[in-house]
Amino acid sequence: MANPLVTLAEAKLFCRVDHDDEDATFEILIAAASDAVRDVASGWDGLGEVPARLKLAALTRIAAAFDERESVVDAGKGELSMLTPLRVLEV
Repeated sequence: MANPLVTLAEAKLFCRVDHDDEDATFEILIAAASDAVRDVASGWDGLGEVPARLKLAALTRIAAAFDERESVVDAGKGELSMLTPLRVLEV
């Protein structure tokens, strides 16, 4: 996995979690969300500071997965519109 798009502190703050009990879960969510966002935003070269829209997309996916642990089918559906402009389709 490439570098995560958000930090543990950013993810916990976004999810309004102020304890360390679920840090391992957050690390998994951060890694998965970062990979998923990069899959869609393939037009971003990964250099420099992470664009705000990518951070927000990752945080949205993390929060949805954290809140709805029973099903990740719908997790992160809200970030697609933010990521589509950065997607490169290979034909």
